[in-house]
Amino acid sequence: MEAYKKKVVPGTINPRWPKKKVVKWLELGAIPAIVGMWFPDWAGQYIHKMSGEPYIFPPSLAFPPVITYIGAVILLKACLEGIKDMGWHYRGARISGTLAIISAGLSIISHFFIQQGSMVAFAVTILFIGLAAFFATGFFWFTIAKVAEISIETRMEVTKYVVLALNIIAIIVGAITVISILTGSSSWPTLLRLTVIIFTVAFLFCRYGVYCYKTQKSIGADFVVPPEEQFWV
Repeated sequence: MEAYKKKVVPGTINPRWPKKKVVKWLELGAIPAIVGMWFPDWAGQYIHKMSGEPYIFPPSLAFPPVITYIGAVILLKACLEGIKDMGWHYRGARISGTLAIISAGLSIISHFFIQQGSMVAFAVTILFIGLAAFFATGFFWFTIAKVAEISIETRMEVTKYVVLALNIIAIIVGAITVISILTGSSSWPTLLRLTVIIFTVAFLFCRYGVYCYKTQKSIGADFVVPPEEQFWV
């Protein structure tokens, strides 16, 4: 053990550990991000509006998942603060977050072009909602990947791959949904529901990643003293 000495070169290593405010933002943002996928039931409202299927609420309530968007903005702030200036993970999270915000904004704009039976505008709206969810999960993935790299914990490493796989599956199913809408297939309501479910599961695993980040022991989960043996680079 005496032979091992950690060499620290001033100016090249920036020690990091989990911050209380980052965890609070992550926990706060996760609630609307997940709940907003189902309340109000934006997918059901659109299905009701565009297919005429019976529903408990009037079709006029159909609108992109704004509650989820609000939660995602909070999560983006937390993720960027948590891995600030940490190489390609930070750059990836920042780019993905920017694309998520742009996609969310475009989904709201395209929504106002939807008229009863206007399936093209509807397909474009669903496309942008899906891209917003994909890129939102993406910036969270970059954050999880960085924490997994530093903490070297199996549960965080597994979570990283699960979130990545679910995000890819969700965007593929979402793309098929958009194509089904444009081609007039009767399967699009089921595919839309399936896409929402997969993205929700991905968000839940992101939330589990927050739990892992908060409770891991290898990078100072108690937020009291920065550990000497761990560095965020």
